[in-house]
Amino acid sequence: MSDVSVTTDAGDAAGHSVAQRDGPGLPQRGPGGDLAGHIGRRLAAYRGQRGMRVAELAREVGVTPSLISQIERGLSRPSVSTLFAIAQALDVPVDAFFREPPQASTPDQGVPPGHAAPDDGTRPGAGGTPQPGQAPPAAEGRYVVRHGSRAVIDIEGGVRWERLTRTTLDHLDFFELVYEPGAESHPRQYTHPGTELVLVMNGCLEITIGFERYRLEPGDSIDFPSSMPHRYVNPSTETARAVTVILYDCPGHAGQAPPDARTR
Repeated sequence: MSDVSVTTDAGDAAGHSVAQRDGPGLPQRGPGGDLAGHIGRRLAAYRGQRGMRVAELAREVGVTPSLISQIERGLSRPSVSTLFAIAQALDVPVDAFFREPPQASTPDQGVPPGHAAPDDGTRPGAGGTPQPGQAPPAAEGRYVVRHGSRAVIDIEGGVRWERLTRTTLDHLDFFELVYEPGAESHPRQYTHPGTELVLVMNGCLEITIGFERYRLEPGDSIDFPSSMPHRYVNPSTETARAVTVILYDCPGHAGQAPPDARTR
């Protein structure tokens, strides 16, 4: 595995590897509680599972122990760059800290955590019989994520990520980005594994890659190596929304990434 560097809140670069999924003994991701506190509880659980002290994790991430402690206690939220660094230090994907949507109370459906619940007949026009153009409930549970059923995370500085896939995928991340007016990913640039693709839907985003700055408006798109130092800013007075895909190394013939795809 090769190291990757992330510029964190302290402005230092740290090298870490990334793995997948939740481990045993961790609390389920749920929608309850305050936004910052949810991230903190997840962080404390992962750190405790790995037997890491606060000071050790802070050293790996490149921030102060007090910041890690504040995040765990729900007194602060990580920035985008710090979230990437924490995820890499703890060997989890970044969406390990997302809040999952409430699950429908249909235990017989057997929908695992992180999957969209099947249509239970509560939507207009539903009642057990699919309407024209409407997918059957079982198929919807396998493939569809409704707008209100996304896993989300609210990050420092007015940034929100919404996951557009039902679960974490090994070879890519597929998110909607929401940047409030004036929001930024971080004052400094950061890096992480993969190739980044962005399509702006509403508002505008300024994306700096190395020494070059690009202003993207609705319909504009960009792609670049995530290993290049970069940052996002919403310079306008309007909320910006964009769809992003982060692709990780994946053999063209396989359809599934190797175990260390996110660390290359």
